[in-house]
Amino acid sequence: MNPTSSSSGSLSWHELTASSSKEAMAFYSKVFGWRFKTIVVANAPYHIIINDGINIGGIAQSPAPAMPSNWTGYITVTNVDAVAEKALELGADILFGPEDIVGIGRFCWLKDPQGAIIAAISYIQTAK
Repeated sequence: MNPTSSSSGSLSWHELTASSSKEAMAFYSKVFGWRFKTIVVANAPYHIIINDGINIGGIAQSPAPAMPSNWTGYITVTNVDAVAEKALELGADILFGPEDIVGIGRFCWLKDPQGAIIAAISYIQTAK
């Protein structure tokens, strides 16, 4: 799982939380020609979206199937804990995290003061 951008402040990953990940993959493969690679994250299947050989996002099964499926953008940040703290100061709600994703980084989901949901993520730095 590599981000599409490592620049702080950039949109680096797109994630669909789907009521049926199987149906979502069938739909998006036909519409956009996406391919998928399934891995296990937090003891659950996670489907990496591959476009032209590049990992651009993922699809996860919703833990609450009655909830409508939704897309979340992940913004790359240097320090997700500092971003979560700043977001709280500015009136956001932290919906999840900050929490580590083993082998990937650390992330949180937040709801801005207008009600929109977005995620912030700090990726593990790898040697170049």
